[in-house]
Amino acid sequence: MRSIVRSSGLNRNSIVAQLPTSEIERRLEDLKARRERLAALEAKAKIASSARRYWSDPVGFLRDCIRWPAGKGPTPYQEEIVGALPSKRRVAVRGPHGLGKTALSAWVVWWFALTRDGEDWKIITTASAWRQLEVYLWPEIHKWGRLIRWDRIGRAPVTDAELLMLNLKLATGAASAVASNQPALIEGAHADKILYLFDESKTIPEGTWDAAEGAFAGAGEGNELEALALAVSTPGEPIGRFYDIHRRAAGFEDWHVRHVTLEEAIAAGRVSPQWAEQRKRQWGEQSAVYQNRVLGQFCSSEEDSVIPLSWVEAAVARALDDGCRTADIARPGEATIGTAEMGARVVASLAA
Repeated sequence: MRSIVRSSGLNRNSIVAQLPTSEIERRLEDLKARRERLAALEAKAKIASSARRYWSDPVGFLRDCIRWPAGKGPTPYQEEIVGALPSKRRVAVRGPHGLGKTALSAWVVWWFALTRDGEDWKIITTASAWRQLEVYLWPEIHKWGRLIRWDRIGRAPVTDAELLMLNLKLATGAASAVASNQPALIEGAHADKILYLFDESKTIPEGTWDAAEGAFAGAGEGNELEALALAVSTPGEPIGRFYDIHRRAAGFEDWHVRHVTLEEAIAAGRVSPQWAEQRKRQWGEQSAVYQNRVLGQFCSSEEDSVIPLSWVEAAVARALDDGCRTADIARPGEATIGTAEMGARVVASLAA
């Protein structure tokens, strides 16, 4: 081409000058589009090199990529918990009120989303009650998103189009809120990299836990699939899947269990010793509410209730095929009446 131009006495400028205006504009637009694609690829590479250094280092992500107020930062037990997630894969945490469980969950969501973006990833957040997701967890995710040091990530802050009320959508994946009574939606979640977050998980139905197992079936060392799970909660009645995980029941040995003690939470400045002592005086050291909420231990409420909560929860989960049972619990000195009903007909009655 160069020899042709020389022999003809033409140069590039004269060739361009001979092109129609529409063709010049088309070529300029094509050049602009190529430059934009190149810039996007360079930006993506920059994000990958910046954020992915923390792929297996969530503790480093917390320390380097969050703008902490003076004198603040994750507690030693919070660092231990998030640090265990890449290697242990399934981590279940119980402890008293105030230890920072919701903040920890929000940090894990941001760490996983920002380090896996560029891959096929998904995060499913669920809880025992929808209110926990709507009022507590997702507002906490929004709060910590405002404190991320985006220059360390290598990208601009997330936009309103990316971070919605109950959803985070990045380039190649999304985090979503899913009700725990809809296991089919959880079972239908598929991605090469997936994280399940079970918040306030003590009463999440067992079917929801089981629905997440599909993601773990193919994930593991030696392949590109990755599945992680984090379950956090104050404990309650000694029943249910969260309890079985913490008591190391058969079949749940692949969960890494962590009990954050009251002493640890006090030492970290997360719980006031005066508050803990006052609750002991108010509720009684042996009461279920004190054991659950202050000591972070599983305990039955049988001694505190006319009908133990564990009975109510077990009854809700159990279907009767022979009718309905009702009871009128009487005051001391009066008779308690129980009935068995089939449809609109009472088939048995008992006074005690």
